[in-house]
Amino acid sequence: MEVKPVDRFLDLCCTEIDRRSQLAETDRAALVDGAATFRRALDAAPPAPFLTPSLVATVPVAGHLQDLSRPLFGRATLAAVGEIPWIPSPRLDDGGANVALGLVNKVRDLGDLTCGLILVAPGSAYPEHAHRPQEIYLPISGKGSWRYGGSGEYRSLHDDSLVYNHPRDLHGTVAGPDPLLALYILWH
Repeated sequence: MEVKPVDRFLDLCCTEIDRRSQLAETDRAALVDGAATFRRALDAAPPAPFLTPSLVATVPVAGHLQDLSRPLFGRATLAAVGEIPWIPSPRLDDGGANVALGLVNKVRDLGDLTCGLILVAPGSAYPEHAHRPQEIYLPISGKGSWRYGGSGEYRSLHDDSLVYNHPRDLHGTVAGPDPLLALYILWH
């Protein structure tokens, strides 16, 4: 059976989250739990009934996908992003000019897990927000500053970092000079 690019990409992301969670200096138990939860969801995930591949062209910021600077997993990432439908972020009223979300749950049924991609245009911000589920971000391409983990400050990440947000942590991100792409996972 042929492995679709999105499945290869998600498997690579899951493996990388597991690897990085083992290296984490803080919140290791929560990160390991998130990695295991993601793996179980992926292993059980049938394709979702999404019909039309790639709504990328309908979201202006998606033009930055071709500008990704050395994305994690290289070609696997670039092949997968076209299989995932993209929408403007509901947290902004810009029609997707600066921030878009790639809805992984529209191509794979991950049960109660919410998974997607966030794409932030160079120099743009994804607004601060909070929510009940805990969350992991896996940075895939681009540098930026992140507010996360209960901190009131924005910080740059090391290359092997994960972003972890406890339930109800206020968090957000600002892209650097390149587009920022990250995978997010929310679970209860």
